[in-house]
Amino acid sequence: MAHTTQTDRSTLGIHAQLNGLSHVVINVSDLDRAVEFYEQTFPAHRHTRINGPAQSYRALGIDRGRCRGWVLRSLTAERAPGGVYAEHPPRDIHLVEWLSPRPIGAPYREANHVGIYRHNSLVGDIEAGHARVIAHGGRPYGPPSRIVLSPDGFSVLAFGFRDPDGITLEMVGPNKPDPAYPGSLHHCNINCSSLAQSYRFYRDVLGLDTGVYYAPGRLQPVANGSLGDALNNPDGSPYIGTAMEFAANLMIPRTDWRNPLDILEWLTPRPYGRAYESPFNLGIVRIAFEVDDIDSARRRVLAAGVDAISAVETWDMGDFGERRVAMLRDPDGVLIELIEQPAPPVSPLD
Repeated sequence: MAHTTQTDRSTLGIHAQLNGLSHVVINVSDLDRAVEFYEQTFPAHRHTRINGPAQSYRALGIDRGRCRGWVLRSLTAERAPGGVYAEHPPRDIHLVEWLSPRPIGAPYREANHVGIYRHNSLVGDIEAGHARVIAHGGRPYGPPSRIVLSPDGFSVLAFGFRDPDGITLEMVGPNKPDPAYPGSLHHCNINCSSLAQSYRFYRDVLGLDTGVYYAPGRLQPVANGSLGDALNNPDGSPYIGTAMEFAANLMIPRTDWRNPLDILEWLTPRPYGRAYESPFNLGIVRIAFEVDDIDSARRRVLAAGVDAISAVETWDMGDFGERRVAMLRDPDGVLIELIEQPAPPVSPLD
């Protein structure tokens, strides 16, 4: 593939149609329990119900199904005290409980499992966040600790924890607590089998900008950052080493640094497993990108050499409204959703 310069990146994939990262979809087994837990521990609050009728979800491979859910919105999507942290457009999580068919499987257990392993948030006080998780029945993998991201020793203070279904979430906090900061949803981590391959896909097909390359270039203790409590070798046997290494790239949708995508390749140990095959698996199952014109975006995906993209279909999501969507998968089989922006409200001046 020819070298791509900064000046012609807008011609790649759906860059010209891309509005930004819309939301992630997290399949849960008990919606009411999940919503309560996320609101108590994560910087997000319920915004809109997903309560559409039984219908076709052919893009997901089912002729007829039904689900219920909540759209959780990042706390910084609405004006914080003083207006300092207001965020627009908003970033959401869709918590979804499938009623027919019922959810299957279990979330990824291993921190190096290929697929969407964890969802990150930023918080103003990470020690208070850690205490909230424990108080509300979450299970941290360890206390907040530093994970090294660059050869010069740059690090962040973080910890991972499980929700009631065992899905991994993460908090990153500042060195000095900022009680005024309400916290916000941030990046999603995708463990990939080849960083170079995934980078080309997200750049050349989805049109994401390069962002920041993180490669510590060193081994560090597996406990750093409290990312998880299990690692496997590629053959499925437990990794019993005490050190780990990775390389990652934060990919940015249309220069929106608030909502990056963290694609990460484990170097020690090497990546394990395959991404969820079923869209009904418990866990973080897909990432949705909003586009302004889904028909044009689908044509550009096909032109970029990705044949396995579904037809465009319309989903009735109840209170959330009707949305036109299409599905494709990244090189590791991670499910990607394209969702068309809703029509703007009619102006009273028209």
